[in-house]
Amino acid sequence: MKSKFSLIPESAEEKKYIKSLEDLLKKKRHGDWKLVSEMIDIPTASVEKAFFRVYQKNHFETVSALEKVINNRKELIKQ
Repeated sequence: MKSKFSLIPESAEEKKYIKSLEDLLKKKRHGDWKLVSEMIDIPTASVEKAFFRVYQKNHFETVSALEKVINNRKELIKQ
């Protein structure tokens, strides 16, 4: 199966990172890209592209913001 990510993992660390990104994608819900877009102030289409283009501009900001969105949703559900 071809990966959506621009990185072809060569080390165990990179494989682990790609796995963590895939896990984030499984937790992502409809509308999350829009929330991330508002958080980091870049267009929604660019947010999704930045997520899949590992080590490129805005990638780490996008991943961090998506993690925050998912964690905030989990916290709200617990309440």
